Amino acid sequence: MLHCIINPASSSGRGLRQWEAIERCLIANGAEYEAHFSDAAHSIEDIAASLTDPSGKTEPLEDRTLVILGGDGSMNGAVNGIRDFAHTRIGFIPIGSGNDLALDLGLPSDQEALIRTILKEEVVRECDIGRVTFHNRTELLDPFTHMPVEAASAAESGAPYTRLFNISAGIGFDAACCQGAEGSRFKKLLNRIRMGQLVYLYNAVKLILTAPMKPAEIIFTNKKTNRRTRLIKRMLFAVCMNHCYEGGGFRFCPDASASDGMLDTLMAGDLNRLNFFRIFPTAYDGGHLKYQGVNVERSDTVEIRTALPLWVHTDGEVTCKSSHITVDLLPEKLRMIL
Repeated sequence: MLHCIINPASSSGRGLRQWEAIERCLIANGAEYEAHFSDAAHSIEDIAASLTDPSGKTEPLEDRTLVILGGDGSMNGAVNGIRDFAHTRIGFIPIGSGNDLALDLGLPSDQEALIRTILKEEVVRECDIGRVTFHNRTELLDPFTHMPVEAASAAESGAPYTRLFNISAGIGFDAACCQGAEGSRFKKLLNRIRMGQLVYLYNAVKLILTAPMKPAEIIFTNKKTNRRTRLIKRMLFAVCMNHCYEGGGFRFCPDASASDGMLDTLMAGDLNRLNFFRIFPTAYDGGHLKYQGVNVERSDTVEIRTALPLWVHTDGEVTCKSSHITVDLLPEKLRMIL
């Protein structure tokens, strides 16, 4: 039995129409499935949680297969919702505007071929799951509307808060690009004509010139080596990568792998702002790593402290600012059937 979780708003509202075509393919192949549609009241995270929560059940939870139809944000909602990774299998049909995960996984563009693979319900790869622990939070945003919300007592008291990710977690410039794009009134319009990346490009250009570049301390910890500390006087951003692509095909960490139990962290700082215009486009093929001020470190755990709170994203989803985060990997794996 497939539990298909559909984001109707994905691909600028074309998600429902794409589901209809996918459903016809499922029926033609004799698939057993149940459709679940997300909305403001029932997010993908909520649906995934209800389907995989073993609490209160008298019998052990049997394996469940969730098939996510959406983009990278939809998969982020799913991974944050899953309550029992050991008994959950995941399929993914990319129909969103952001598909870096599909690119890194090498998923076929032939949707019918992808569906036939999913119907086998066989786990063919296990992927690492990233985790961000926020040690403080400010300027909280509603994850569905991206509008400011009242700070909860937990955030005000500085109680730790966690979010999981599949692809990457970043602080500073790249997260500010995501926050600015999601809050843009032009994003939906441009997505309809398949030019949504222009919103991110516009925000990137603006933020290269205006984003704060403040001191940061980044501590890398490995099981096999001692702690290493890197001090950056003027940090533009740092991003911890589990997969190698982010932001619509940028290969920020070309060697990042979701199966090696390690995080690859890209840091950009102590560089000339105007020079960054020359560096940034080369990130599509990994050529940015040859420039001074751009560095990569591999580690098990990354702790980042910044001189002032900066926007933080997980798979492009922004919920708050923070000046102190820790990024690591869960002991569990994401069991994927594609």
